[in-house]
Amino acid sequence: MADRDTIFRLLMQHEGEVRAFVGSMLRDRALSDDVFQEVALALWEQADRYDASRPFGPWARGIAANKVLERRRRDRRFPLAFSPETIEAVARAFSRTETDARRELDALEHCFERLPERAQQLLALRYEGDLSAGEIARRTDRTLAAIYQALSRARAALEECIRRRLAAEQEGA
Repeated sequence: MADRDTIFRLLMQHEGEVRAFVGSMLRDRALSDDVFQEVALALWEQADRYDASRPFGPWARGIAANKVLERRRRDRRFPLAFSPETIEAVARAFSRTETDARRELDALEHCFERLPERAQQLLALRYEGDLSAGEIARRTDRTLAAIYQALSRARAALEECIRRRLAAEQEGA
């Protein structure tokens, strides 16, 4: 069970995903916006039904799918581009994508923590601090070539670690 503040925060985090889901089913921007508002209201009203131990995205998309189907039944002027079965299949595909993204993020976090501290600092300056390689070179008193090489090595190590970790998970699944 979640409170309405939690539902609001989660909806803000997942708004783009829920809008994309609704839009992919209706293919009419104005109608999609209307249905998204109905979804947001339903999520708000059903806050006490949300199990916070489970992912929010699939729950929200399930409610969105129901709202799309309700709108189809209620307003035949806007025919649905897909059958109810197709809507279910799209919802499952969104869930798989969300699960894959979570696995990839977990692998990234795991592998980042295993990089040498200096590599972590450089990557943080570049991607979290949004600094250019030139600015990093100035701040760390290193040459631009050294920064490019260090960033390249850190990214390669991170990529290889992530690839191995995801492959190991696939084999274990």
